[in-house]
Amino acid sequence: MLYQKFSPCAQLAPFIETYYIWTSQKELVSNLVVESPPNGFCSVVFNTGDAYTLKNKKYDMLAVPGSFIAGQAIYSYSLTLSGCIAVAGIVFKPAGLASLFHLPVYEFTEERIDLKEKISSRLVAHIEEQLKILTDASEKAKLMEQFVLELCHHNIPEPDEIDIAANRIVELNGMLHVNDLLKDIFMSRRNFERKFFKKVGLSPKYYARIRRFSFLMNRIAGKKEADWVQLFSDCAYYDQSHFIKDFIAFTGRTPQQYLEANKELATMIQKPVTKALQ
Repeated sequence: MLYQKFSPCAQLAPFIETYYIWTSQKELVSNLVVESPPNGFCSVVFNTGDAYTLKNKKYDMLAVPGSFIAGQAIYSYSLTLSGCIAVAGIVFKPAGLASLFHLPVYEFTEERIDLKEKISSRLVAHIEEQLKILTDASEKAKLMEQFVLELCHHNIPEPDEIDIAANRIVELNGMLHVNDLLKDIFMSRRNFERKFFKKVGLSPKYYARIRRFSFLMNRIAGKKEADWVQLFSDCAYYDQSHFIKDFIAFTGRTPQQYLEANKELATMIQKPVTKALQ
């Protein structure tokens, strides 16, 4: 399997984290279960391979639409895939989906919403057909970037205070206090939290908690062993018990149980390096 990531153009960088292309290449998979922890990002996904299902705390077995909007995940979720994997996705910065498309992100939490219900079905169908034709990953990423630009009519907004604050949480891996964000924002905490929730889908405090956990999970991605003591120190957990409590809350497993369960997947998918689009 091949998983590739590409960075957006400078104009879209405040709103888009990355584009990704995931393919099984010429091999077929059988009941492959991929577990993913919450990462704090919403996404738009085009699946031109075989259909797959999702399991999370809300759904035991959700048939995922062909192309969809993925809202914020609060807990880990798993995908069960069989056949051909051919997935292309746009991962948005925390407030990016709301800023660019004015969509009610807070309504999408823990959901996979059919993209054709929210965006021109004709345009979505066109992108799906083009993705099936293209073979080069970077060309697929360029197509998705053009999709975003066309939806915005090339009128990209300036990042507002919520974009900046949410992106700051990402930059600091969630290791900050909400009061630190308010120092440079001229609004009350209540008003800030209300606007943040509307654009990101989570409260600032909970979002920072997820981003810290995502940073931790990124550190262990693709590894068969981990130095847990060093990790909970690097991620600014007060103590080991607090670290384990967070881990169980988000994944339903202890750290070692999670690592053991994902050892096989670590050998199948290498951690990708983000490439620039040419």
